[in-house]
Amino acid sequence: MTATTRAVILGLAAILIGLPIPTWAFFFWHVVPDGHPDFRANYTAGYMVRTGKPLYDFALESEVQISTVPVKSLNEVAPFIHPAYEALVYVPLSLLTYLQAYWVWFSVNLIILVCVYYLLRPELSALSVVTPWLPAASFAAFLPIGAAMVQGQDSLLVLLPFAGAFAYFRDSKRLLVSGIFLGLTVFRFQIFIPIILCFLFWRRWKVVVGSLLTALAAAVLSILVAGFRPYVDTLLGLSVKPELASWNTYLQPAWRMPNLRGLIQSLGGSDWIVLVASLTIMAIAVIAGKRSELQQQFSLAIVLAVLVSYHCFVHDLSILFIPLALLIGNKLQGALGIIGVCFFTPTLIAFIPDQSYLAVFAVLALFAFLATDLMHSGRYAHRQVSTVAP
Repeated sequence: MTATTRAVILGLAAILIGLPIPTWAFFFWHVVPDGHPDFRANYTAGYMVRTGKPLYDFALESEVQISTVPVKSLNEVAPFIHPAYEALVYVPLSLLTYLQAYWVWFSVNLIILVCVYYLLRPELSALSVVTPWLPAASFAAFLPIGAAMVQGQDSLLVLLPFAGAFAYFRDSKRLLVSGIFLGLTVFRFQIFIPIILCFLFWRRWKVVVGSLLTALAAAVLSILVAGFRPYVDTLLGLSVKPELASWNTYLQPAWRMPNLRGLIQSLGGSDWIVLVASLTIMAIAVIAGKRSELQQQFSLAIVLAVLVSYHCFVHDLSILFIPLALLIGNKLQGALGIIGVCFFTPTLIAFIPDQSYLAVFAVLALFAFLATDLMHSGRYAHRQVSTVAP
């Protein structure tokens, strides 16, 4: 690596870490004390489970949130919309005040990042040739991770099991364990389902079985905590019949979503166009990853899941850190530009939040790069096998 390249990388890293600092400072100084981070929904859910109150009752949830979180009106209430088993994570935090719980959760997220760094260290170590501190600093330079932390979101609860699965994919004998890790993320089923479908098409049976075992356990636990019908009604309110949801004013517009749905609907496209585009992208991913190694398949599936997910926001892009780590570790020719685009785009989009859907172009570029590389390497490997075959 030339001195000029090192200087450019260090300069970009400094910019990416430094630019959001004023925003984070404002957030901590004003938004957090006012009770507006997304964490308020999860904190309320933990409180309701601990005190024996039913989840998914928005009227009751609003009452509890207004009394425990410093929100001032019904319009500021954020509903809990994930499977009930996730609320159990926040039950211990509900013993604290809202602000205390927020900072404890922030500290937990820091610990999660340390664990993710340890799991991805073999790939990130390639950055050490620039400077020894860059592998750790890369987390701070990726804005979606910072957004997840300051919002008190649960996106890093997806990133950690994904990093665990990615690490176990280094050993083809531990696929069942990898699948179990993936199943832990079923509370974000719009991300989980496309990934598992890919592994199903790729005939990675142990990964699928391990995932379904964990997902089934999570489903049973959720039903025990909150029943079945209340969450079904919540899902209908999120997608099929939003006009029936008493909290539909909370639903986020498509232009805030850096995925295919956000792009297509922001440009006036219909749900049918979103469906056709999603199926097309999935077919490309399945074909491209058919003959690839597990870590490559998983990385491609993660990018696919972000693109085709029904709901996706900037903090959800934190899981893209895994395919980016793969590119860093593999030192693929031409990957440096794609890595730079994926790191820089979320930071730029933060300055135009009304056009957040534009960040999908970076995700599409990453998908195209991975799919093209896997198709090329797969064809090359197939030719090699054909050449040596008797």
